[in-house]
Amino acid sequence: MKRNQLITTALLSLGLISAASAATVVTITGSTAVRNATYNVLITPGVVFTAAPVVASYGNAVNDKATYVEFQGTATAALGGGALTILTDWSGSEAGIQDVSGAGTENFLLPIGAGTPAIVAGVTAWGGASSSASSPVAAQLQALPVDIALADNALTFSQSPGSTASQLGPIAAVPFVFVRNNTPGNDAGVNASLSGGDTVANKFTNITDANFQNLANGGADIGLFIGYPKLGYNVYLAGRNNLSGTRANVFGITGFGINSFSKQIELTGVSGNNQLVNQETAYGNGYLSNSGQNSGGTLAGSLLDTSSSYDYIADANAVADSYQGFYVVSYLGLSDAGTAEAAPINAIQLNYNGAAYSANGVITGTYDLWGNEYILSKHADANGAAVASAVAAAFEAAASFPDAYEIPLLSLKVNRAGPTSNPTY
Repeated sequence: MKRNQLITTALLSLGLISAASAATVVTITGSTAVRNATYNVLITPGVVFTAAPVVASYGNAVNDKATYVEFQGTATAALGGGALTILTDWSGSEAGIQDVSGAGTENFLLPIGAGTPAIVAGVTAWGGASSSASSPVAAQLQALPVDIALADNALTFSQSPGSTASQLGPIAAVPFVFVRNNTPGNDAGVNASLSGGDTVANKFTNITDANFQNLANGGADIGLFIGYPKLGYNVYLAGRNNLSGTRANVFGITGFGINSFSKQIELTGVSGNNQLVNQETAYGNGYLSNSGQNSGGTLAGSLLDTSSSYDYIADANAVADSYQGFYVVSYLGLSDAGTAEAAPINAIQLNYNGAAYSANGVITGTYDLWGNEYILSKHADANGAAVASAVAAAFEAAASFPDAYEIPLLSLKVNRAGPTSNPTY
């Protein structure tokens, strides 16, 4: 039986969303890499709602990139009709899996019209009537159990392999890319030491598996990445926390290890980022750790120019020498990479093992930094399972695929068993 038939059968067997109550509420969390696609699915008439729903959002000036979104409308006949509210808070794949595997909660927006200030429809995050900041305040949020989670990794490759959550998928392929922050001041300093017309711009264009493993183990001098001896500027890894499916995929695909302890830095997103230092400083001011940002959007927004930052390296006599500037490499889904590559951040996309990202590269197997997307619902939650099935069917329909940040499985000429294996034909 084809997957779409299985989804339809599951939908019918689980029972339709009840129209008896005033409004059914379904909560969604998980992968930040597919929040755009999920948003586009949910506003498409006929998938979950009969018509385009009323939307309120916080967390970005563009609705489909927002962390907190509220959708209000009427459920389709296939879902039983009646008033339906869907709430999102994108917490990361692993966090979402843990939520639907147990009794975890996330913070979601209060109903439109509630809260202090009151939630209003539309983009409210950037100077709108209901907020003066890019995130809602506590009086605009409610803690609710999670019904659905989108995840860039299957339960088998998660921190909850024994979960009883219901899993559909894979429903799409999700590509990832490496980017480095734009650092004109650093480039000028390094270029002075290069020869034969070499520049940082034409040499620092690629990340190999070995390069990534060096980065994840605490970074290295830029010379390692461009084929030169030490040049006095270090390169560090800025990434996601261990609740991220993007991290699980990248750590697994590069051979670093899904559950390996990493040494990443967390940038503040404030110009200069000058509180960051190397772990090896004599004064114990190390900022390299296994932690990372909790969303791809936050990570993308943090990748500002670090040319004027200070990187402190301890010398043999335990006296810290001050080096100006350092480089940062990061890993992101395509939507968040687009944010990082746009002004004012102007990050630069890198090749992976010599291959530039392209959709065709994923489809044909020449670019393999990508993962499978899954959608999970809490065990025995009929409402969540019904909505999850409808969303999964929309993802899998190549003709109506929601955006350019994922690739329909029907297009792929390769398969991937998980983030610890290579694509196969």
